[in-house]
Amino acid sequence: MMKRIWIFTAILAFSTLAFGQSIKFEKTTHDFGKMEKGDLAEHTFTFTNTTDADLKLSRVKASCGCTTPSWTNTAVAPGATGEIKVKYNTSRIGPFTKTVTVTVNEAERPTILYIKGAVNTPLANSDVNFPNKIGNLGFDKITQNVGVLDSDKEKTMIYKVKNLGPKPINFLKDMDKEIMFDVDVMPPALTPGAVGTITVKVHGEKFISFGAFDKAITLYTNDEKVNAKNLKMTGNINRVFTEEELAEMPNIKFDMTDYKGGTVLEGEKVEVAYAFTNTGKEDLIIESVKASCGCTATAPKDKIVKAGETSEILATFNSRGRKGKQSKSITVRTNDPDNPTVVLRLSVEVEQDPFHQNNMGPSVPR
Repeated sequence: MMKRIWIFTAILAFSTLAFGQSIKFEKTTHDFGKMEKGDLAEHTFTFTNTTDADLKLSRVKASCGCTTPSWTNTAVAPGATGEIKVKYNTSRIGPFTKTVTVTVNEAERPTILYIKGAVNTPLANSDVNFPNKIGNLGFDKITQNVGVLDSDKEKTMIYKVKNLGPKPINFLKDMDKEIMFDVDVMPPALTPGAVGTITVKVHGEKFISFGAFDKAITLYTNDEKVNAKNLKMTGNINRVFTEEELAEMPNIKFDMTDYKGGTVLEGEKVEVAYAFTNTGKEDLIIESVKASCGCTATAPKDKIVKAGETSEILATFNSRGRKGKQSKSITVRTNDPDNPTVVLRLSVEVEQDPFHQNNMGPSVPR
């Protein structure tokens, strides 16, 4: 019986030695409470070396990448204190509870530190909503895309701006912009912390060229740091024609757009002429002709076709090395506003020549 008691006492002593804590924290949990997105969330946990020897933390590990610890990485003398600073990324909205595991040595249970709190949805006028800083002004965005805008339409885009500096900032009447933009700044003067709007009206009918655009708008202020504020507007202008303009424009009309060639022997070439007429009143311009694969050669007979005249798109399909059903396409692009892209099709069935299989010709009697 005495032997069993001695063994139990030895185990208890070893357990106390192995799992006793050699550092003591003032507290192991910190509650940040409610915060705004972008706020600084940082807390320092302080610990004391409760042993009779110098010690050094062997590992400090956060539970996720949104929590960043830094710590005293030099030896801490007996009775001295060290620190573990924990920083949380408040870019994520909502409540959180994160941990940091602190290990002194492998024979000792690690200490778990806890941080918690809640990140609220930022208020509309919070600085975090104006991340694009130019001088002492912050913008919610400095680039906007209007998408596809018809040339007979207009679209209104809005930038929000906040005075982040210590002095009032005035927008001057002078600005650099092109005629397709109307710009209005309200209010024209911003006191420190005040928020304003920059309204840009984009007029599709004032664009001279069409397709993709990338334009700059420069506003001038009395900001001592940077007086010029550059904003960008991008998008794509789709030209819309009036009925009168359409009546004068070229028009392409094909006699045939789908050629079915039946069966051909492998190695034969199939030549097709796709005839068309310019039924409009202005010159028809063939901008490009492109086949779907290198086995089909194609080209327009004429690049420019006068009103009322006819021409052809010539295509040659080479069946060498092909087998079975073959479907090819030819894409024709023109200046016809109603029908700028026409797809011509060519299909055949390629059979192997029985007299030339494996490159062997028919047998010739001697």
